[in-house]
Amino acid sequence: MGADSGQGVSMVEAEVARGDAVAETVAGRPAQGCAGRPVVLSTHGLTKDFKNLRAVDQLELSVCKGDIFGFLGPNGAGKTTTIRMIFGLIYPTAGYAQILDHRVPEQRQAALRHVGGFVDIPAFYSNMSGRRNLRLLGRMHGDVSEARITEVLDMVGLGARGDSRVGSYSHGMKQRLGIAQALLHRPELVILDEPTSGLDPQGMKDVRELIRELGRAGTTVFLSSHLLHEVEQVCTRAVIMNKGRIVVQGPVEDLRPHDMSVKLLTGDQTRAAATLRELLGPQAVLDDGEALRVTADEALVPEMVRRLVATGVDVRAVVPGVEQGLEDFFLELTAEAERDAGVAETPRGGAGGAASPPDGDPGGGAR
Repeated sequence: MGADSGQGVSMVEAEVARGDAVAETVAGRPAQGCAGRPVVLSTHGLTKDFKNLRAVDQLELSVCKGDIFGFLGPNGAGKTTTIRMIFGLIYPTAGYAQILDHRVPEQRQAALRHVGGFVDIPAFYSNMSGRRNLRLLGRMHGDVSEARITEVLDMVGLGARGDSRVGSYSHGMKQRLGIAQALLHRPELVILDEPTSGLDPQGMKDVRELIRELGRAGTTVFLSSHLLHEVEQVCTRAVIMNKGRIVVQGPVEDLRPHDMSVKLLTGDQTRAAATLRELLGPQAVLDDGEALRVTADEALVPEMVRRLVATGVDVRAVVPGVEQGLEDFFLELTAEAERDAGVAETPRGGAGGAASPPDGDPGGGAR
């Protein structure tokens, strides 16, 4: 029997099965931003080098009990590399992750007994049914009842297809089966790496609703995604990551522009920019290629619109900063971070002759 390609839940659970007896779990300790809630997952100076590339750079984050925590960043930000270090699939160059009171990689087996999830594409035996896959993988982590297998299949919408061969499943069904496997033993923490990747709009909606249900049930979810609107819709707290570094983290509702910026879309952006720079000064107006971003007091907005109309410029949209979404904030913050870091970055030394690029993806980059 051959499993589908990709490192997924089966690798993680197989490692757990090789571990010694479960270590005594000590309750997590509160951290800043958790409002007294225990910390379920944290990273401490977590760093990963691949030859001359630093994929993850001194990562410090805390996931609180009950969070739906968004791990957000563009492709190449180092997200999947970070998740592989959390699972212990690759070793950090420096620092460590901590799940409850268990450090990874030193106490990996004990830590992983509290975690469900997958990295990259969930791997299953394609010639077995979904139910049989869950039965087999569940045994690696301890006894699992048929009732529980039926329950998680129903939770992810696969109840009617549980006895079908996984080889007949669509990509979205395999993603949902991966979530079902992650939930089998009611873990304290569920880690999902791009769970809506490759899904059609209905599949994406179904997975988002499933994640919301997990949150409402009190399960802590760590959701890695490059889709900003996805994080904005389902997550309670989030971190924005770029080029291996944290740009900002906190409650999702706070991850919006806080200045007095206004976005403008007009029929003639060039003329509009010239008109507004004459009114407000050259530094107050930025053309980002999609809209004009104007830094101005809210009281000046009516005058801005009047001036544009008077010069024959059609005003199609005016969006106050407080109504701009996470995408706007992300673009703003990553641009600031890159300006602060400078155009050139210093290459970092590799870790002990590591031969594979980030994420172990031949020819690939950090994700």
